[in-house]
Amino acid sequence: MAGRGIDHVVIAVRDLDRVAAVYEGLGFVLTPRAQHPWGTANRLAQFPGGNFIELLEIDRPDMMSAPNAAADPPEFSFGAFNGAYLASDEGMSMLVLQGQDSRGDVARYQAAGILAYAPFDFERKAVLPDGREVDLAFSLALTTHPDMPKAAFFTCHNLFPENFWKPEFQAHTNGANEIVEAVMVGENPSAFAAYLEAFSGGQAADVEGGIRVDTGGHAISMLTPVQASRRFPGCSTDTSEGPRFVAFTIAGNDVPGGIVPASEAGGVAIEWRRQ
Repeated sequence: MAGRGIDHVVIAVRDLDRVAAVYEGLGFVLTPRAQHPWGTANRLAQFPGGNFIELLEIDRPDMMSAPNAAADPPEFSFGAFNGAYLASDEGMSMLVLQGQDSRGDVARYQAAGILAYAPFDFERKAVLPDGREVDLAFSLALTTHPDMPKAAFFTCHNLFPENFWKPEFQAHTNGANEIVEAVMVGENPSAFAAYLEAFSGGQAADVEGGIRVDTGGHAISMLTPVQASRRFPGCSTDTSEGPRFVAFTIAGNDVPGGIVPASEAGGVAIEWRRQ
């Protein structure tokens, strides 16, 4: 199984301006602040390899809607999920894979027996480097696992990629080219292999201290607390609320190498990998 490549990672933060300045200090070029219609705002670091980082803040909490678990399929609340995450943490709250058919992905989740939410479609405006405003639209297929309340997963179909991807936002002084791996920590990684396979369409394999799911040239890994600490010194290994994201890996020819600790990157570690 080839699996789906990583589309982006969502980093939930309490102060977008502060964390954006941190990421700019790490050599990332960020898009201008944009707002979603459900009370969140973001800035992005786009990569020439075709994926991106989303720094996300709740800036209008009065606009957040509650999830509707009674609907069929149930309705996910993007704002409420990240609000609950931020009540106790900052860091990577969501992993997003590439999608082309959100309805088909929801049906795929249902067929695999994992929790599937109603497809979520939305539009927003974006400001281009020349100041022009253009339309963006996305369709999401969301899933969660009951034993991972601190993590959410979805595929994202970008309906206007020509308005989204801009070279001016992809030339980073740190040499970043693409996100190639998302890393979780969990007490029993093998127990979540089938779920991550069903979400990604990839194939899980055992690795030292955990599992790795290949997803179209990228990977999702889940490591035990001991192994996560070895690979990412100083990262949080608190699994009292189940597995959670602790790091992601960015590849590039000229990236600095080493690891930026979570305490210096908005609550999630960044691993640099030279291509």
